[in-house]
This record gives sequence, C-alpha cells and structure tokens, in this order.
Amino acid sequence: MPTKRTVLLALTDTHHGYLRGVARYAREHRWHIVADMIYTAKIPSGWRGDGIISYIGYRDDLAAFIAATGLPTVEISMVRNDINLPRVEGDSDEIGRLAAEHFLERRYRHFAWAPMMDDALNAERFRGFANRLAKNGFTCHQLPPLDTRYGDPNVRDCVAQRKLLIRGLTGLPKPLAVFCYNDCIAADVIDACDDASLLVPEAVAVMGIDNDALICESVPVPLSSVCHDLEGMAYQAAALLDRLMAGRKVPKTIIRVPPRGLVTRRSTDILAVENLQVARALRYIHDHYSNPLLGVEGIVTATNLSRRSLEKAFRKELSRSLNDEIVRIRMEHVKDLLVTTEMSIAEISVATGFSRPNHLFRTFRRFLGISPRVYRLKQRVVHRKRETRN
Repeated sequence: MPTKRTVLLALTDTHHGYLRGVARYAREHRWHIVADMIYTAKIPSGWRGDGIISYIGYRDDLAAFIAATGLPTVEISMVRNDINLPRVEGDSDEIGRLAAEHFLERRYRHFAWAPMMDDALNAERFRGFANRLAKNGFTCHQLPPLDTRYGDPNVRDCVAQRKLLIRGLTGLPKPLAVFCYNDCIAADVIDACDDASLLVPEAVAVMGIDNDALICESVPVPLSSVCHDLEGMAYQAAALLDRLMAGRKVPKTIIRVPPRGLVTRRSTDILAVENLQVARALRYIHDHYSNPLLGVEGIVTATNLSRRSLEKAFRKELSRSLNDEIVRIRMEHVKDLLVTTEMSIAEISVATGFSRPNHLFRTFRRFLGISPRVYRLKQRVVHRKRETRN
C-alpha cells in the first residue's frame, strides 16, 4: 500500500479541470488533499504536510509562504517565470498551431491575439499562434490586455478597457480571426463585438482556450475553443510531486502537456469570404448541417440571389459547389466528434446530418481513405505519444 501523503492545494486559479486532475491522482495514491484555500483564499499559516501543488499567480505572499515551508512543490502554470519551482504547463506551440491551422483552413488572412495580462504565459501563447501564422506569411496584431500587472491590483477600469478593445477590433481589417488567451477573454471579445455591431463570426471569428462548457455554451454565439488539458496538467503535476516527495530529482525542463484537440462551435464555424450573400449561405449551411434534408433550395432562400447566381458566386469565392460545402462541413464535425467524444458512429451520423451510419462510413472513407473507427484510434495514439514525450 502506498504511503499516505498530505498535500496542500494552493491554487489562486480554481478551475474545475485542475481539481479533477488532482482528485483523480489522490484517489489512486491514497493522498489526503487539503483544499481550504479554494474556499477561503487565505494562506494556512502553520500548516505542515508533505507537499504542495500551487498556482501562485501574482500572490507574492503565497510565493513567500511556499518558499518558507521548504516542502516539495509543483507549480501549474508559467504565469510567473520569476519563481524557481518545478512546473507543469500546457504546450503553447501546439495550442497555437491548432488555432492557427483552424483559421487558415477557413481562409482567414487577418489575425489578432487577445491577451488577459501582460505576462510571460500570455506572451508565450501569442508566440505559438503567431509563429504558425508566420509560416504562411501572415502577421498577427495584438489587442489590449483585459488587465495589467501595473496600477492598483484590486481595481480594473472596465469602461476604459472595453473602449480600447472595441477600438482595436473596429480598426482591424475584416474578416478578422481573433485568438484569445482563454474562454473568459473570448466571451468578452464576443460581447465587445456585439457592442460595436460586428457580426460573429461573419465579421470577426473568435476562439478561446480551455473548452470550458460553462462559458463556451452560454455566450450568445457559442464559442470555439482549444481543449487545453487542464485535468491532464494537474494529474501530471501530482505525479511529479509524488516523485519529488519520494526524494527524486527536480526535472531540468518544464513538463509540457499537449491539448486534447479543438472543438468547433459557431464563433468560428464559417469561411472568411468577402461576398455577403455567400456568407449568408455559409451561415445557413453551418446552422442546418445536422438536418439530413438540407439541400441547395433551402440555402438559396437564406440569400437575396437566385440559385444560379448564388452557385456562381459561391464557386467563385470557394472553388467548390454548395453540395460540396455541405459534405465538407459535415465531415469536419464528424472528425471533431470522433476525437473529442465517445459517441458511437450511429450517434455521430444522426448528429451530423447523415441519413444512415453506412452513408457516413462510405463518405468518410472516400474523403480520408480510412474508416471512422481507425481515424479515432489513430488520433488517440497521436495524443498518447504527445503525452509520453512530456
């Protein structure tokens, strides 16, 4: 039986993903978790135990407390790069690559980054996104941060910040693709677009990080998001802490945990096009792709063009037909569901507008050359390999 450990959760960021990851490891290894700080935010003066899992943020008093304990500690995050602790963090390069390729596939040419703070982690995520765009010859603008490390730490001027954000969004060329530090910032960007009468996603496509369903599915335009593996990060942090408490050496490098994919929702679920009628047609397809009866005539009714004119404009913008676009959109959602859910092929066929599972199977094999089951298995292998490398 493993030795019982008492571990303090010193988290200033109490995202439920972190809690699930630590809780899973604790169940498996007979840990007692001290979680008082999640509820009180107070430093437990005099506490003694075996180790600490921390998210210090900008709490200098918490950093001093942890240093004074002398206990093995693992920090989740790179928000502070001035504190010398073993760390577990997400793979910013891979997060940025997923977001950039998602926008590039949708033909965007204008990009912006929306940070939360002016700190090391925000800068790292920006670089991951911007570096991938640079490979295709594109640059990325930076919008003003939601907050800064300067000034009164207890006060944020929301009115001034909103004005700066709207000025930044309206001043950039459209259609614009905005990648945000997390889902909270992305929700704020969507709200600012509404204040500025900028349609999402037709004028501004918005993507977050974390895939927090509480946020992503509650905003007026459901939010696309990179599935940052917060639970996996916390689990890896707990595993590292266990090794440190057993006397193992501190690793020389940061442990990086890759994202689990990307979930596409309405906020980016459109191609960047100049023609308004084509944009309306695309919106209709994206809103109705799950209907197996979706056809060209229904799409035409959403525009001010005749069928012939719309088909001509559509092919000019996208170099494919309306029917081709229906199939493409359905296939994109099939791939997303295969990677991010445990839904059966029959369930996925219903959710994506295929009349029968056999129809989905044949179409998938025609487009990708493999079956949906093999695709799902291969994607899981890729994810496990990334986790093993980290």
